[in-house]
Amino acid sequence: MHNNQNSYPSDKSLSNIFDPPSPSSQPADEIHSPPPPAYSALPHRDVEFHLAPMLEGKLGDVELETVDGKRFLVHKKVLENETVFFQIYYGFVPVWRLNNAVATNATTVPIHFTQTHQTAITQRETVIGTNTLNNLLCLPKLLASHLARGTSPSGSPPAQEDIVPPPLPPKDTPAPPHTATVSAPTPTASPYIWAVPETCAVLTAFLSLIYPRGTFTSSPTSLLTNLDLTGRVIRASLGYQSSKALNLSRDRLYSFIDAKPIEVYAMASFFKFADLARLASYRANDVPPERWDDETRSLMGRSAMTRLVQLQDHRRERLCEILSRQMECDAHSETCLTGAQTRNVWEEMTRWVKEGLQTGRIGVGTELFVLLQVDLRGASHCGDCLVLLGKSIQRSLYEAKDLPRCI
Repeated sequence: MHNNQNSYPSDKSLSNIFDPPSPSSQPADEIHSPPPPAYSALPHRDVEFHLAPMLEGKLGDVELETVDGKRFLVHKKVLENETVFFQIYYGFVPVWRLNNAVATNATTVPIHFTQTHQTAITQRETVIGTNTLNNLLCLPKLLASHLARGTSPSGSPPAQEDIVPPPLPPKDTPAPPHTATVSAPTPTASPYIWAVPETCAVLTAFLSLIYPRGTFTSSPTSLLTNLDLTGRVIRASLGYQSSKALNLSRDRLYSFIDAKPIEVYAMASFFKFADLARLASYRANDVPPERWDDETRSLMGRSAMTRLVQLQDHRRERLCEILSRQMECDAHSETCLTGAQTRNVWEEMTRWVKEGLQTGRIGVGTELFVLLQVDLRGASHCGDCLVLLGKSIQRSLYEAKDLPRCI
């Protein structure tokens, strides 16, 4: 009876239960995917950067390359906290945030994927399901391995799955071809370098706004030296959805109103800054349409241009009506022998101002303070008539002050 025990076939699955697991039979606990661009540790490279700011005593870990070939080494933490830099490429929820998610919850993340992304997700779910089945089949071996490690202190630990790091980038990665238009942050051939659509000056000014105060300059807006650069930084701030940079650069536009009112009005209208456009139109009244260049007209847009032209036409018409009124008179002026001389001074002065309004020599934004510069050498020496002339000027100033000055 005991002699027949050798006639039974050996159960290989049970005989191998106490065998130590081999590296080839070790199941994969998780799926290791290559890290996304710019989310891997940036290795040391001998590269000359145009700008590499220090933050808390450390250099950055994301490399940006501008359209004019300048390289910046910036901090990923700043880009994540102040902008949507990476979300522009990965979607509203960055892919790197999903790497630590549980596989069973992968389908619950509310992201809108393209067809390519959906195919990749389906393949990944298939692999995860297969690995789960393999883990169940290998459960006896896993238990045996755990018991073996607990009973034999001298046992060797199981081999760990080798995680292949991303390939090191070359010493000098070539810039993207200049024939390709970079309109958004785009990873290059290296997983550490991003191509951005800004120039060196624009990116430097933008970074100075989102980094902590004092990292670049003592004043956050000191690099916004002209209106054109400020406008480009505003556009970058809107593209990266950086409220901090947008507020600082928008406030900087106020300092250019006195020097370039029509350009600031056009830029404010383009970016839909209603409060700034209204304030700039107060000074833009003095710039006639004949002095607007084509670029300003295009930037301003038809609606904003129409509103400003209508405001100027309305003010010009009302000012001419005010100046067309006769000088104040009373019983004395009707009988004064020299009163006609004072009336002639008033008529000559108002005619000169109206001609200036029609030709653009005098801006329609004027409040007729030019009337205070009247030449009294041709007027009479009658005090009562001069008083009437002063009342006429005062009346005109009050009426002009009540006219609308902005859109």
